[in-house]
Amino acid sequence: MAEQQAALRRVAVLVANGAAPADVFEAIAREVAELLRPRLVQIYRWERDGSVTVAGTWGDGPNPFPAGSNWAWDDPSLVAMRAHLRTGQPVRIEDVAEDIAGEPVEAGVSAGIGSAAGAPVVVGGEAWGHIGVAMAKGMPLPDRIEERLADFTELVATAISSSETREQHARLADEQAALRRVATLVARGAPPADVFDAVAAELGRLLDAASSGLIRFEDENTATLVAGWGRLGEVVTTGARLPIGGVNVITKIARTGRPARIDDYDPQASGEIAEQARQLQTSTAIGSPIQVAGRLWGAIIAATLSGATMPTDAQARLEQFTELIATAISNTEARVELARLADEQAALRRVATLVAEEAPAEELFAKVAEEVAGVFGQRIDTAILRYEPDETATVVAVSGEQPAGGIRVGVRMPIDGSGISATVYRERRPVRLDDYGSADGSIADHAKVHEIRAAVGCPILVRGRPWGAMVVAHYDERPFPPEAERHVSQFTELVATAIANAEARAELQRLAAEQAVLRRVATLVAEEAAPADLFDAVIDEVGRLLGASQAGMMRYEGSQEATIVAQRGQDPSIVRIGMRVSLEGDSVAARVLRNGRAARINHLEEGRGDLADLVRRTNVDVTIGAPIKVEGRLWGVIAASWKPGELPPAGAEERLGELAGLIDTAIANAHSRDQLTESRARVVTAGDEARRRVVRDLHDGAQQRLVYSIVTLKLAQRAQRTDPEQAAALLAEALDHAEQSNLELRELAHGILPAVLTRGGLGDAIDSLAARLDLPIRVEVPRTRLTPELESSAYFIVAEALTNVVKHSQATSAEVTLTLSGGTLTVEVRDDGVGGADAGGYGLLGIGDRAAALGGRLRIDSPPGEGTVLTAALPLAPQRHSG
Repeated sequence: MAEQQAALRRVAVLVANGAAPADVFEAIAREVAELLRPRLVQIYRWERDGSVTVAGTWGDGPNPFPAGSNWAWDDPSLVAMRAHLRTGQPVRIEDVAEDIAGEPVEAGVSAGIGSAAGAPVVVGGEAWGHIGVAMAKGMPLPDRIEERLADFTELVATAISSSETREQHARLADEQAALRRVATLVARGAPPADVFDAVAAELGRLLDAASSGLIRFEDENTATLVAGWGRLGEVVTTGARLPIGGVNVITKIARTGRPARIDDYDPQASGEIAEQARQLQTSTAIGSPIQVAGRLWGAIIAATLSGATMPTDAQARLEQFTELIATAISNTEARVELARLADEQAALRRVATLVAEEAPAEELFAKVAEEVAGVFGQRIDTAILRYEPDETATVVAVSGEQPAGGIRVGVRMPIDGSGISATVYRERRPVRLDDYGSADGSIADHAKVHEIRAAVGCPILVRGRPWGAMVVAHYDERPFPPEAERHVSQFTELVATAIANAEARAELQRLAAEQAVLRRVATLVAEEAAPADLFDAVIDEVGRLLGASQAGMMRYEGSQEATIVAQRGQDPSIVRIGMRVSLEGDSVAARVLRNGRAARINHLEEGRGDLADLVRRTNVDVTIGAPIKVEGRLWGVIAASWKPGELPPAGAEERLGELAGLIDTAIANAHSRDQLTESRARVVTAGDEARRRVVRDLHDGAQQRLVYSIVTLKLAQRAQRTDPEQAAALLAEALDHAEQSNLELRELAHGILPAVLTRGGLGDAIDSLAARLDLPIRVEVPRTRLTPELESSAYFIVAEALTNVVKHSQATSAEVTLTLSGGTLTVEVRDDGVGGADAGGYGLLGIGDRAAALGGRLRIDSPPGEGTVLTAALPLAPQRHSG
């Protein structure tokens, strides 16, 4: 008893002096051996997985149970023994080989043990492990061995409790120091990356782990390593994307939001993350979720290498640590958010200042694109697009990396498909695409070529109409933050205000400028300026009004060619007035001719043929053109061009079209003047010819007969006195010539104006005219009497038209239809002849002159092979041309 008390005192002194548990365990094993003379002494620690670890040992000879070794304790006999020990009662085994089994039993029997006894070690009311004593085979167990072991188990428990207390204090001190260091970084406003690296390092050292790290969840399928320490930091690059899936700690946390642990990674884990863990030779891994502001932000993880164990309290320590990490992350994110908000507000103020200062649109757009890119950070591209009337969008500003071949200012692209720009255009609301690979359309295809991954677009609404869009895009796989649309919308509102103000100012300036142009052009028209002078003046006005570097006008010569009638700004060695150019291929002039409406071409990407090549030689990027129509017929095209780096102003096509309308009127007026002059000349000539014909007919016909009648009457007068019979014959002859003269005068008068027209009206006259012609003619004429002037003009129009039908058309029938409607008499003469009538022929020109003399108009439709339709519209109240 004295020896045991001395042994207990020696151990108690070690415990009191704060000796390490391993030293205490070794001393207890040695003191027990001195007292009981056994073959082996072991102090076992029970593990959570059911195994046991040798914490202290002593052996008289070869010892199969070295300190630190771990043994499976899964045989039913051993499980039963441990269950008994958990009750606080010792065990006694007289024959180890017969009474119990399992791997550790086999090892002990092989070492020569025969009997054994054990006593539980209880720490803090829970079974911690047990002390086992094994006697050599053939040696009995000492008396009262269970009680004697119990004295030592109390010392073991005390040593463990004291050691754990000290360790806990040290651990708490270490944890507090680690947290203070992290908190200091946060308080100093260190970048998030520095905070994350510090957290991973502190955690790894605290848990004595081989690897530790912080994971941020991007979405349900992807995680990002934001910090790595130890083996993890050496093998996996910070920022690497990790696909969530399979069975592994990170995936478990992502799916459940709860802590996770895997003790044997090799057989249990799966997925790409597990494969990387095996490359790191991971044995045990633990992780806890990081909740920030109520959302699952990510996870903090730690792992040991193969052969090492994770401390039993590691999970609890990790969970306590994550709460502070979450606070640090929350504070860091809040600080970053405040800084971002401050930057955003500063950017908005800078843009608002430009708006208030009425900065030029190009400068404002470029600044907005730059500021938006700055708000969202690195690798961001920003573009501002203006929607055009033809469902295309023009790039007016860009900022960011802009890879080679990317979109640039001035490019015009269709707004089709399901891309950002097209969707914003259709729906007039903010839109996001987290995966651009799912979109289609011209702009979407362009974005995919340059590996743009995600984009956000917001409409620019000016006075309620969609003016354009602002698009922000990046090249990373991660989506834009949820509030991205709101950030972009703040800038689009400022842009919309600036555009509305600029448009109001520009509209006033434009109206004033256009009114001045109208006055100048109208003055030229009123002064009856020559067409060439008028054309030159108009394209000068176009260049100044639209800010175009070049302008020109062409007249269509059929469907294949056009003639340049005016030009401004082009090199005369390349483009000259009077030049005829082919319209084959694709050019602004060809598009206007085909479609009859305004057109635009970007010469770097569009256009082919002689005219397109000619325009490229003049060093311009963009050309727009508008049709010139004269009296409903496409006459030509007016065009304006801009050099590289220049852009047409908003609404350029519409404004050019308005100017083209001025030219329409000017050309029509000039054409009308020319026609009127020619018509007057033809009327004078026709009048002179008619007078000459009447004089000739009178002289050759009736006048000669009347002269002959007078001579005959004089002869009869003389013969009356000498030869009455001869006198009677002469009187009869004179009478005959007088009657013939009368008939000839009547016929001559009929050619000037038929008597039936005067007596019976237009219907009877046309019926009579049709009856005299050798051609079936259907006549439909109202019997209403009209003014003599209108009736005679309509009659001669029909007469001349039918004469042309008989002489030239080879027709088998004809129709004459006159209708009265809306203050107009419409005369229509239709035949089924060969068509192809020459509108410049003398007869048709005469008809046109008659119609024009009354303020009417003539239209001729005569396609080859399809007959001819002549239509004259005559006002019921004739409008005479003065002068």
